[in-house]
Amino acid sequence: MTFKDLMGALAVLIAVAAYAIYAWQSLRGEARPHPLSWLIFGVLTGTGYLVQLDQAAGPGSWVMAVTTVVCLLLCIMSFYKGERTFPWYEWAFLVAASIVFIFYLWSRQPALLAATLSGAPRDAIVRHGPAISAVLASIVNVLGFGPTVTKAWSRPHSDSVTTFLLNGIKFIPSFFAMDAISVATCALPAALVVANLAVAAVIYWRRFRIKPG
Repeated sequence: MTFKDLMGALAVLIAVAAYAIYAWQSLRGEARPHPLSWLIFGVLTGTGYLVQLDQAAGPGSWVMAVTTVVCLLLCIMSFYKGERTFPWYEWAFLVAASIVFIFYLWSRQPALLAATLSGAPRDAIVRHGPAISAVLASIVNVLGFGPTVTKAWSRPHSDSVTTFLLNGIKFIPSFFAMDAISVATCALPAALVVANLAVAAVIYWRRFRIKPG
């Protein structure tokens, strides 16, 4: 097993630990997950994984694949153990995430590009489509953390600080596992490191300010 394989496996193990803790806390009623948030994260992370796969990121993409599957499973579980009301902006983020996903699929289909674009625009989409998709997914993903940050601020005891901390840390080994380092392969995991650690910091700080009710 190579060093990159070890780093890829370490990232996956951290991800599994993070989500196991979150699932356990959700089943016990200690965390209140948002189904739409997890669906948004699943769609965007899935886009990121497809980009990494397309760019031959190697073991560095393993954690993104695992994260995609778990986010979608948590989305299903959340309908039974999580929030039941969804404000308009969560639906807007879901639409934005779907658009990013569709854009990536469109950018990888030469026949569709040829039918809709010609010349330089088509060539630019072919060359930069994965990077554009990764950056768009990063932007939407960070914005999609808005409802999570709001909930963490007002109800810090309804989420797991450990899960967000581990979900931020898990992508760090994945950078060392990448076979291809580029904007396309690293933009989304870098954004997720910052976003998850920021949410963990908000929850940790607010818990000192608000006692559990």
